[in-house]
Amino acid sequence: MRIKQLDCECETKSKDHVILRIHVSIQYQINSTNLFESFYSLSSPNRLLTTHIHDIIRSTLPCKDLDDIFSDQDSIASELHRSLNDSMNEYGFLIHHALITQIRPNEHVKLSMNEMEASKRRKQAMPQKAEAIKIQAVSAAEARAERSYLNGVGVARERGAIATGMKDVAASALDDGGAVSTKCVMELLLLTQYFHVLNDVKGVRTRNNGVADDGAENQSPSSSLFVCHMPETVTQLTATTRECFGTAVSDT
Repeated sequence: MRIKQLDCECETKSKDHVILRIHVSIQYQINSTNLFESFYSLSSPNRLLTTHIHDIIRSTLPCKDLDDIFSDQDSIASELHRSLNDSMNEYGFLIHHALITQIRPNEHVKLSMNEMEASKRRKQAMPQKAEAIKIQAVSAAEARAERSYLNGVGVARERGAIATGMKDVAASALDDGGAVSTKCVMELLLLTQYFHVLNDVKGVRTRNNGVADDGAENQSPSSSLFVCHMPETVTQLTATTRECFGTAVSDT
């Protein structure tokens, strides 16, 4: 006797009130020892099988949540096979396999389930993302601190070299037999430092505006620096310096 297959679709709901469609495939065969019952007992075996399938599915699945239905698919198919085999044996039919081929909930439910899973994954990824941002922020802070430290070391070395140079210039000028006075040497050094400061301020403004040092076509008017400059500026700086040195000496 050939094995036949019956495909059936049943609509039911789960314990958490989700409407879903269940696709079931039943493979059955006439029992060769009960030919009389299989031929004369039923006028339509497929209709009886379909009725039993609907009854078993609609009595089993409403007791389970949707997630349990997906996870317990094999146990539901085994229960369906056992119940159908017990019911159809008396009519001369053998049930070989009862397969649940598809569980199809409503489209909105599927979208909601996917969104729940995506939200769960995003929640799990948040600590790793926060840790990465933290590491990046800490590394940037350490880099800024190291840069500030190196800038300080460079400025200190620059000031030390300037002071040494000024000392050597003053010593060499005074060693010429007094031809140049100390006042003239101090004013010359202050004038030189004054122009160096102006040049450094202009260079800082140029770098902040994103202008390259070379290439005249890249220059912009924003790199210009306007200061109030008068000839007596150096004299005022000299007087201020003497006053500061005098105050320091008197305090000591």
